[in-house]
Amino acid sequence: MRKLDHPVVDDDDLLNQLRASRSPHAVQVSTRHDEILDRYRLYRQHQGNPWTVAEDATFEPLRASLNHLYQYPPKALGFIDSLRTQVEGACPVCGRDGVGTLDHYLPKADYSEFSFLSVNLVPACSRCNTARKNLVRGANAGERPLHPYFDGFARSRVMTIRAEPDWRAPRLTPVPWGVVDDELAVVQWHIQNVVRPSGIDTYLAHLWGSLTRRPQVFLGTEANRNAVHAQLLRHVDLEEAVGGSPNAWRACFYHGLLTNDDALDYLVSLL
Repeated sequence: MRKLDHPVVDDDDLLNQLRASRSPHAVQVSTRHDEILDRYRLYRQHQGNPWTVAEDATFEPLRASLNHLYQYPPKALGFIDSLRTQVEGACPVCGRDGVGTLDHYLPKADYSEFSFLSVNLVPACSRCNTARKNLVRGANAGERPLHPYFDGFARSRVMTIRAEPDWRAPRLTPVPWGVVDDELAVVQWHIQNVVRPSGIDTYLAHLWGSLTRRPQVFLGTEANRNAVHAQLLRHVDLEEAVGGSPNAWRACFYHGLLTNDDALDYLVSLL
């Protein structure tokens, strides 16, 4: 979960370039050229919000051709392959380590006209790309996935970890942090429908196990709260730098512990 700069791509121009292609798939798409351009403008105007960018079933006959152009991009769409490797650090979608694939923010199964729209293609890890499936809205108004290109609030911390005893095997739960109103609705939905299905609960349990098995490696040897707090803060800063986001999973893990007095006391007792 992190804010990304928009891809430096002129989508309208690339769509125009496809009109010159003799590929049968490009020829098929060119029959709806103007309507697709209108959809691109709608997407940008509403920042991809699925509550205001509704599905358009009239593009269903073109879905196979649009998907083919995404999967086997011609020269005009060469940015697709490079976009997969342009981001390092934490996954912009879920916050786990690494990327390697592209997530269609509005899924191509239902929004095929956006199959190769650059701001609909988000570098992501394979876990969250699979976990969300085609979900785009929750049951309540405003519930939707976080959009790394448009949701500027994701530059800041929007997620932390709530830790609850028994401290030998605590309950570690990702929760929103520092967001209210519409932003809170987005982050809550995103955590439940993207982050948790991507495996964060097991990931956190493993982190806790590593930390408590060898606490001096992570926390030093000074058995007092101030020293432990300082070590956890150092880990937060380090993981934010490595992941490129305060919402990287390990950064959230250490942040949740350093803001929890009971967890701090337990960690001090291990030293």
